[in-house]
Amino acid sequence: MSLDPGAGGPAVPEPRFTPEELSWLLGEKNVPTPEQSAIISSPLTPRLVIAGAGSGKTATMADRVAWLVANGWVRPEEVLGVTFTRKAAGELASRIRAKLAALQRLAGQDGGRQLFPEQPVAGDFLEPKVSTYHSFASGIVSDYGLRLGVERDVVLLGGAQAWQLASEVVEAYDGEYAHFRAAKSTLVKAVIQLAGECAEHLQEPEDVEAWLMARLSEFESLPYMADKKKNPPQAAAELAGMLRTRASVADMVGRYAAAKRSRGALDFGDLVALAAKVAQEVPLAAQMERQRYKVVLLDEFQDTSYAQLVLFSRLFGGGHAVTAVGDPNQSIYGFRGASAGQLFHFVREFPVRTGPADSSGNWAPAPTSFLTTAWRNGRSILAAANVMSESLGRAAAGRVPAGGGGTAGGGSAASGGGAAAADVPPLRPSPHAVDGSVVLGRFGSDADEAAALADDVLKYRVTDFELKPDGTPVPPALAVLCRRRAQMETVRRQFEARGIPYEIVGLGGLLDTPEIVDLVATLRVLADPGRSDSLMRLLAGARWRIGPADLMALRDWSSHLARRRGQAADRHGDERVGEGRPVDAQPDEGNETVLEGDLTDSASLVEALDWLPREGWTSANGRSLSEAARGRLARLSAELRQLRSYLGDDLTTLLGEVERAMLLDIEVAARPGISIHQARRNLDAFQDAAAGFLRTSQRVDILAFLAWLEAAAAEENGLEAPAADVNREAVQLLTVHASKGLEWDVIFVPGLNAGAFPSDRDSRWSSGSAALPWPLRGDRADLPQWDLDQPDQKGWLDAEKDFKGAVQAHGESEERRLAYVAYTRAKHVLWASSPAWVGSRTGRADMSPFLAELEPLAKAADGKPQAAIVHPASQDEASLPESSPLTLETEVANWPYDPLEGPVDPRTGDRLRLSAGRREAMESAAAKVLAELENLGQEPLPALAGAGAPGGDPADAKQLNGVARGWAREAALLLQRRSRRAAGRDVHLPGHISASTLVDLREDATAVLGRLRRPVPREPGMSARKGTAFHAWVEEYFGAAGMLDLDEAPGSDDHIDAAYDLDAMVATFKASPWSHRSPAFVEVPVETRVGDVVVRGRIDAVFRDADGRWDLVDWKTGRRPSAAALKTKAVQLAVYRLAWARLKDVPLEEVRAAFFYVADNEVVRPHDLGTAQELEGIVGAALSPS
Repeated sequence: MSLDPGAGGPAVPEPRFTPEELSWLLGEKNVPTPEQSAIISSPLTPRLVIAGAGSGKTATMADRVAWLVANGWVRPEEVLGVTFTRKAAGELASRIRAKLAALQRLAGQDGGRQLFPEQPVAGDFLEPKVSTYHSFASGIVSDYGLRLGVERDVVLLGGAQAWQLASEVVEAYDGEYAHFRAAKSTLVKAVIQLAGECAEHLQEPEDVEAWLMARLSEFESLPYMADKKKNPPQAAAELAGMLRTRASVADMVGRYAAAKRSRGALDFGDLVALAAKVAQEVPLAAQMERQRYKVVLLDEFQDTSYAQLVLFSRLFGGGHAVTAVGDPNQSIYGFRGASAGQLFHFVREFPVRTGPADSSGNWAPAPTSFLTTAWRNGRSILAAANVMSESLGRAAAGRVPAGGGGTAGGGSAASGGGAAAADVPPLRPSPHAVDGSVVLGRFGSDADEAAALADDVLKYRVTDFELKPDGTPVPPALAVLCRRRAQMETVRRQFEARGIPYEIVGLGGLLDTPEIVDLVATLRVLADPGRSDSLMRLLAGARWRIGPADLMALRDWSSHLARRRGQAADRHGDERVGEGRPVDAQPDEGNETVLEGDLTDSASLVEALDWLPREGWTSANGRSLSEAARGRLARLSAELRQLRSYLGDDLTTLLGEVERAMLLDIEVAARPGISIHQARRNLDAFQDAAAGFLRTSQRVDILAFLAWLEAAAAEENGLEAPAADVNREAVQLLTVHASKGLEWDVIFVPGLNAGAFPSDRDSRWSSGSAALPWPLRGDRADLPQWDLDQPDQKGWLDAEKDFKGAVQAHGESEERRLAYVAYTRAKHVLWASSPAWVGSRTGRADMSPFLAELEPLAKAADGKPQAAIVHPASQDEASLPESSPLTLETEVANWPYDPLEGPVDPRTGDRLRLSAGRREAMESAAAKVLAELENLGQEPLPALAGAGAPGGDPADAKQLNGVARGWAREAALLLQRRSRRAAGRDVHLPGHISASTLVDLREDATAVLGRLRRPVPREPGMSARKGTAFHAWVEEYFGAAGMLDLDEAPGSDDHIDAAYDLDAMVATFKASPWSHRSPAFVEVPVETRVGDVVVRGRIDAVFRDADGRWDLVDWKTGRRPSAAALKTKAVQLAVYRLAWARLKDVPLEEVRAAFFYVADNEVVRPHDLGTAQELEGIVGAALSPS
């Protein structure tokens, strides 16, 4: 018997199970709710699902796939799921896979044949396709792009490459530029942004330029006032300049597109635009994709762009079984091209057929269903979130089109006609929801706010919110969500003062941490002699501590050098200046000759540091360098000179050398109270960012890298960074945008001030030089518009003011959605606050409406209990200070100060740092280390006679004083160490080793120790390079950039590919089971302690099995080794398995690992992988002399 599940839907068998029955058969603890059940069993027709935050949408989508397969309506491989991030795609794929595996087990049990006579899930079933939006678009371009003339050998540009190419276009621009008022970096950013928006809204740059020039012509042809003669104000000229500048930027975008074409390259925006064009112009694409996928699930649809809407509506519109899932209250990516109103356009772009197929008029908007039970949040937190969503509904009433038509499922409570934003019901707590807690605070200053926040962090970090099955507490997860990265520094300082471990998520915030600021400052000094500002950061920092008087003397010397260079240039033109060294500079060991053109024309502190004055030099202002400053400056100069020798090396090598030369690795390791892993988190994250730049950059040099970092620092939303993961070992600081899709036990949202959150940032297209004019956007119906139908220029200006007000109201709605996202990240505690005074700003800040609207929750009313509490340290408006606390008292401190003790007020002698001083403890620890060093070995320290000649009386060394005695002590220790090493008795390992080094220790510890004593650089052989190339391809294959063929991988090169035989390896990989699985993680860095060392490595891919266990895979491009060699190689898998089990806090038995030997197309799973004790035995054996 067949059943037509809905008008226009395909004929399918009558369902054998309801969702509830199938859940019971599978032995699941949680049965679908009525809302979920109606969606799971809905007909094979288009449907919009509005799923609130934490309402179980991923579980519902997985349950729907299992229900469709169990009832024989589709096969697993006929299902397509699409979402935004690799992480979300991995989670959805994992859930679907687990459901289908459970279904397969059920069908294989006794009686399974009666339940499933058609065997819906065979033993070797193909999995559903789960992809990211960009990956799917890439596949469409790859499969059908040739029909539009898109070659298959295109290169996909990464973010760094795109930035560099746009920078080249701006530098080479030869069009009109007199009207430009922006810096080059601003223009580069504008080109990137406008190019992206043109792609997202399917506009050609030439058409945009023509539209803008037409508007400019219209404006300039009008009088300023139609009814009387009056000269136009400056505002009219500025408006004309804006249109002309925007047109020039559009011209640059066209040249940027031409540059990409000439290189055979595409960026992410091009992929989506080309895929949409394929869907519009290649009928075969829709035909083939519909045959391939009977059911399509579109996740996070509220964040799609207009081009993505066109892509999927042209491929799968016309009544195909498409389910779009989204939440209009979580549409927060408008700056990336997403439109909040687009979610509700689904019901019209994907209509349901209501009559015969041969009738063109029998269509109705797709039905809408709702998921309104929040499984994440406590009741109080939901109350706060619903305050935000209710206001959004009122603001959106009647603004977007509503769908219509009832559902074919019988009109359950979960179903209905199409909905507008005003119709979205509020979230309801689950039956098992905890009460939760909402804490509201208003503080005198941001410093007071951060201090209260940090104090509460200490409290919540020892609160047991949840328990494991064995009754032990789960470590709580905490996060601070900031609207702007600038807020993080104030909070971070309070965490430092209290020893709270923290993690700053995202590259932009990372660039503000002290160690990274110092590292980047050093890179700038190395690359650019004009960066005196960066050198000042180093000179005045904790390591060198050059005081004000010495800084002024150095400035005088710098000006002196600049004058002498200028005089020499006037006398000699471009001739050589002396021997490259100022006549009154101190002698230098080098004898290089420097041309005048190589020196900066203006005074440069970097140049002054390179050529320090001779002793006794005094400036015209009577200043000279002190002896202590001269010594420190000389050491810094030598250090920088040595580091410049690495400028031609690989970027990661340079970063490592800078880190070691600056002693940053030691400095962070010496932080009290945190592990080495946590101490190094910022340095390691920066190294990862540099590695990401290298992977996507065409021109790899330090200046390009620094320009890329400046772009990340200047852009509030930052350059693209990897998605964050919840870290229970540290409190995470991140932006609200970066928190989307995650959840924590406790959420802090500080800085809720009017003008900050909601932001008063001007986003209208008539301001700046970057945005696509809104009349040209595909979602223009959902946006305010600037009325240009005016009789004169004044009318244009007045209409633009009205437009600005409308845009501000529109922007506040997006900011409110952002607040909704922030509030709904919390499971147990939501902590929201506002400071009256921020930093040194003048004027007291008003409380944000997003906080003020929560205040009624702190009062019991209408028989409802209060849902929020006021923080004990909170102040009412009347008691807030009338002026900034920073102006009430002048903070005075001696500078430079002891970095181990902190600044001291010279008036009182009081310390100005909250944390205790560390000098006494550090000196005590250092003394113990030195004492142990002296006690090592049986022989006494080597004798030092007089100035250090060996063989003399040891008493002579004791007669030395001051610095000389310290040198003698160090020399004695070094000689002792050399003596022990020469005797072969100094067996040691560094604190960190790689997983491959641990494998080598298992094979030949003596050789490894010898190599560590005398490290010799080894040029990577063909096998290593082959492995690197294949790993890069696999990472790209699984990456968000899309499933590209080999010749489409970024930076591919045909002759290199042939040399490495990558084509054959790729073909083997694509035919393997791994290519059809979605990894949960790719290229995951891990580290774990094994005995006395920390072992670091990078897992190639991590998969989640259907039963929830983890499967680690290491790709091997060589042949399978012998059994004996394989046992040694398995040490690598053993340490990966141990690290992953510890990272995820799961038993070792729940993690398995394998090698995939691509050359042999063979999966090898070594048995009896080593335990922690066995791995420690390898390290112990290496350290024990035989």
